[in-house]
Amino acid sequence: KTAVYGPEQVAKAADFGAVEELLVLDEALRRERGGEGEWAVDVDEVVETAEQKGGEVTVFSHEFDPGQQLANLGEIAALLRYRME
Repeated sequence: KTAVYGPEQVAKAADFGAVEELLVLDEALRRERGGEGEWAVDVDEVVETAEQKGGEVTVFSHEFDPGQQLANLGEIAALLRYRME
């Protein structure tokens, strides 16, 4: 499967309806929702768009390995239904 990483790339994929599974780090979600975020995109909008277009959303805990790996990949990622150019 093709994947994209980071808020801007994931937001773009969500807009295209390409997101099969959205992966987001719990800490990033809290920070962005709490108004202390640095992302150029609205995390709630990205989550909502992905869900509306049939994507699954999984929130990862920063306390475990998968969450730590996600943190290293920009705190948000998406597995895509199809490759985007």
